[in-house]
Amino acid sequence: MKKKKNLVSMLPGLPILALILALAPLAHAGDAIVVIVNNANPVDNLSIGELKKLFLGDRSRWDTGKAVAPVMLGPGAPERAAFLKVVCGMNDADLGKYFLQAAFTGKSVTPPKEVGSAAAVKSFVASSPGAIGFVKSGDLPADDTTVKAVKVDTAPSDPGYKIKM
Repeated sequence: MKKKKNLVSMLPGLPILALILALAPLAHAGDAIVVIVNNANPVDNLSIGELKKLFLGDRSRWDTGKAVAPVMLGPGAPERAAFLKVVCGMNDADLGKYFLQAAFTGKSVTPPKEVGSAAAVKSFVASSPGAIGFVKSGDLPADDTTVKAVKVDTAPSDPGYKIKM
């Protein structure tokens, strides 16, 4: 007589696999999001409030007179979702509504440029004197001199840094 196998005996690694899958989203939890500007930009420190104004078009010029050119990853990027939540107090849908309402009321604002990768964010910022963007800390090696990291109230490496995934 053949003995029936139960599912657990057939898949001895199932509990381990379930644990790995449950913890996978936490792999990047807490990663700092680093705000970057063009190397020619003299700004070294911004407040979260100033950063919000720059990305929402409420401040369109740097103190140098250069036009602000914000750039970010497209919808769905975890660092974009975290940035919008912490800095702007909104999600992607809210961001779209914000710029639609601004256009409807005659406010002259342009949404941030959207690109497909952290490398594209860095490339745009490196080549545009008024550009500002953000990337995960892991996408900005310490020896990267193509762009300049900016403190947002504190340095991204400080324990109290607020812009994290």
